Amino acid sequence: MTGVTLAGFLFIRLRMTDFEDRVRRMAREAMAEVGRDASEIADVTEPPGADYAVITFINDEVKPIEIAKPLGAGESQELDEIRRALQYRFGT
Repeated sequence: MTGVTLAGFLFIRLRMTDFEDRVRRMAREAMAEVGRDASEIADVTEPPGADYAVITFINDEVKPIEIAKPLGAGESQELDEIRRALQYRFGT
């Protein structure tokens, strides 16, 4: 029984969602627009069942950013939201 429980913790998700992929691409683009290096982004994940993605950074002192799934927004609106969140987080 313990082996089955432990196996659940070892599960690795191999495929990212379309939303994660889009946020990852836009976040890298927005980082360059606000004068930051895109390599500062460690990961973008969408928790299972969540309606948001989390952008984490390689510097542990920089808090993660949650980006909500848009309700009918176009990509330009999503990019604007990500850009604003990054500007707020980095004070640019």
